[in-house]
Amino acid sequence: MNQKLQNILDIIQQSEKLDAEQKDNLIKAVKDADKELEITAFKLERTEKVKKTTAILLEETIEELEQKREAVEKQNRELEIETALERVRARTMAMQHSSELQDASDLLFLQVRDLGVPAFSCGYNIWEKGEEECTAWMSDPSGGGINPAFKIPLTEDPNFIHFRESKQKKEEFYVLEMRGERMQEHYQYLRKTIPVFDEAFKKVEAAGLTLPETQIHHLVNFDHGNVMFITLEPCPEAHDIFKRFGKVFEQTYTRFLDLQKAEAQAREAQIEAALERVRSRTMGMQRSNELQDAAMLLFQQIEALGVPVFGCGFNIWDDDRKAATAWMAGKDRLQPPFKTSSSEDIFLRIYETAQTGETLFVEEQVGKALKTHYEYMNTIPVFKDIADKMAKAGQTFPTFQIMHCAFFSHGYLMFISFEPVPSAYDIFKRFAKVFEQTYIRFLDLQKAEAQAREAIKQASLDRIRGEIASMRTAEDLNRITPIIWRELKTLEVPFIRCGVFIVNEEEAKTHVYLSTPDGKALGVLNLSFDANDLTINTVENWRNKKVYKEHWNKEEFINWTRSMMELGQVQNAETYQGSSTPPESLNLHFIPFTQGMLYVGDVSPLTDEKLDLVKTLAESFSIAYARYEDFKKLEEAKNKIELTLSELKSAQAQLIHSEKMASLGELTAGIAHEIKNPLNFVNNFSEMSGELLDEMKEELQNKNEEEVIELIENLKQNLDRINQHGKRADSIVKGMLLHSRGTSGEKTLTDINDLLDQYVNLAFHGMRAQNKEFNITIEKDYDETLEKINVVPQDISRVFLNIINNAYYAAYDKKKKSSDNNFSPTLRVSTKNLDGKVEIRISDNGNGIPADILDKIFQPFFTTKPSGEGTGLGLSLSYDIVTKVHGGELKVESEEGRYTEFIIEIPKDGK
Repeated sequence: MNQKLQNILDIIQQSEKLDAEQKDNLIKAVKDADKELEITAFKLERTEKVKKTTAILLEETIEELEQKREAVEKQNRELEIETALERVRARTMAMQHSSELQDASDLLFLQVRDLGVPAFSCGYNIWEKGEEECTAWMSDPSGGGINPAFKIPLTEDPNFIHFRESKQKKEEFYVLEMRGERMQEHYQYLRKTIPVFDEAFKKVEAAGLTLPETQIHHLVNFDHGNVMFITLEPCPEAHDIFKRFGKVFEQTYTRFLDLQKAEAQAREAQIEAALERVRSRTMGMQRSNELQDAAMLLFQQIEALGVPVFGCGFNIWDDDRKAATAWMAGKDRLQPPFKTSSSEDIFLRIYETAQTGETLFVEEQVGKALKTHYEYMNTIPVFKDIADKMAKAGQTFPTFQIMHCAFFSHGYLMFISFEPVPSAYDIFKRFAKVFEQTYIRFLDLQKAEAQAREAIKQASLDRIRGEIASMRTAEDLNRITPIIWRELKTLEVPFIRCGVFIVNEEEAKTHVYLSTPDGKALGVLNLSFDANDLTINTVENWRNKKVYKEHWNKEEFINWTRSMMELGQVQNAETYQGSSTPPESLNLHFIPFTQGMLYVGDVSPLTDEKLDLVKTLAESFSIAYARYEDFKKLEEAKNKIELTLSELKSAQAQLIHSEKMASLGELTAGIAHEIKNPLNFVNNFSEMSGELLDEMKEELQNKNEEEVIELIENLKQNLDRINQHGKRADSIVKGMLLHSRGTSGEKTLTDINDLLDQYVNLAFHGMRAQNKEFNITIEKDYDETLEKINVVPQDISRVFLNIINNAYYAAYDKKKKSSDNNFSPTLRVSTKNLDGKVEIRISDNGNGIPADILDKIFQPFFTTKPSGEGTGLGLSLSYDIVTKVHGGELKVESEEGRYTEFIIEIPKDGK
């Protein structure tokens, strides 16, 4: 075969640009040409003219083949470029999130490299802030991408200024070449200004590599940004490819904008949902301490929004803003509330920023500043406990953190992160606005709780005074520690032990009344003033009227117990310590009062707030104990006087008077409860009326007549209710005054149904005041046809009270002694309109009255109650009132073990 044809055949066979069919056609053509040459050669032997002609034809065939090959190669190159463009186009059109532009930039880089373009990096830049800044998604030389996207200022670095100018000049394509010193200055700017570049450059240095000394930036501009291609050498042959890739992204940019818009809407919905959850939780608080749970929810919502915070919470300033109370939470942890001073550490700068009216405070803490901050935080007991637990667990505090404080009117929300989160600043401010809106709920709760605490405290102090004042003997003093134990629980003072040290200067002894951890009284300890260091210190501080504190560890508690056993004051160590093991730690607090020291012991020191509660308790205890001592003296004097009493008539008069006073005393608790309800209504509707008037003033100013009329109607309804409940309170007070006076003998028209119902309720609350566990079912059947009749109301009310109290006592006594858990104490009262008279029946399902004493129950001084619980005069007086004063009848029916029923019949005409 001819050598030229053989070369052509080799070229065709080795070509990667031709497909199989093209190769076969060309090979066939070459072989055909070879045959032709053979024929031609053969003919050339015969004639030179034919030879020349054949040579010319052969040259023409070779030229034609070369042209075909060039056309195929050009076609294949165009196909490669179009394929690369389509891959980039398809990837950008398939984006589901705007952040996928980073993947698209990586793909762009790979496609450009596959086309043989010596690209160093490439990506997309989107203009922002009036074309003074752009967000860049760029690949690195490895195609791995610089993640995340980063911001580039376009008004500082000369090179970026040129980029901006090319856009302003509406240049479609711009090339900027940087070399030597200009290149190094550009690197320094990137490293100083854009953190991701600094990190990337550090990796290059750590790998022992050097940055290129030359870069050529190729920008394809479009309306909203540019596509950038960076090469390390000139490549003018690739300019057209760069432009075509730029056109592709310009066509798909709408997809990117749609994604950004959708993401912004979704993000806004997500933020609003998080704000609403926090808003709902704070509005739904029932107690102010639930702010701690709200802090945890705040953390969870911020975390769900993708903000990398370490902790966050609410900080509420005191009224004078000199301190703030913090409720902080973190992942799986809640911190107890703690106070920070507005004049120390970072909290001073937070306070100063708030004073300027700024809405957000941000400060990075690192090195010495952060160390100083944690030193301050360790002065706060709550935080120190957390630090100690972290130390035991081998955990350390961070070496870098950023504090973000978003302010509202009465404090600020604090967010702590370990990295910058500027994109979350607006979110922080919005959460602060939400809490600003709901803060009034927190204030209302605090106010209500303060009122409730004050009411609880007063009730507790009243009980202390009442119970101690009721003590009569030295044995009664054994009830002191259970009373103190109960009231400390009521006041929510944390403790595991408590007691009272009564100091007796005359005897130089301290009488110690202690409780077990479960509230039971221990035996009294009688210790001399110099018995041990504790008695010496307590007496000394008592004389100086100072609070005394001491801490014992487990060993010191054991030593104290052992010393008490050696002195014979304690018989059994386990009984004394209240368990098989002594406490590991005990903080003793002694609060002085006139007669001694009130003792509270707990595993942790009491806060100042709790100590103040104990001080108040000690003061009340002191007053009550003084009354006990006075009573003892009066009791002794009374006993001496009573020895001189000999006449039965005087004793009878005294007992009758005592009976009347006892019934009045029993009424006190019931009346207090009954009168409290209408007074609460009066107070509540008065407050509501004040609020309605404020609203009316606003509506009048707004000239909203319809709202004003509606508010007037509401105000009128409130006033009607105030009037109604005021009359109810007035009625109760009049009833009490009538009962407390001696009988006037004057009969008045009285609603028997109303009078009976009133004393059923008063007697019930009187019993409940004496015994909190008392309960009974009350069944009522009043004849509504009954008209008012003439009676002496204060006398008939005594009859009702005596009989109802006896019924309550009998039914509840059966319940206490019964082994039948299904037995339910029941009182039944009814009235009936009879011919010329009214019938009242009062019955109970107690144990009844034995038949052999049934005829004695109306005799003076006869009682079935245990000694000291009844005078025996109640039914006797009741019988006289019904029969002698009102000319009626008082009868009793009873079956032992089943029931007792009293029947009262009173003439309607009152004669």
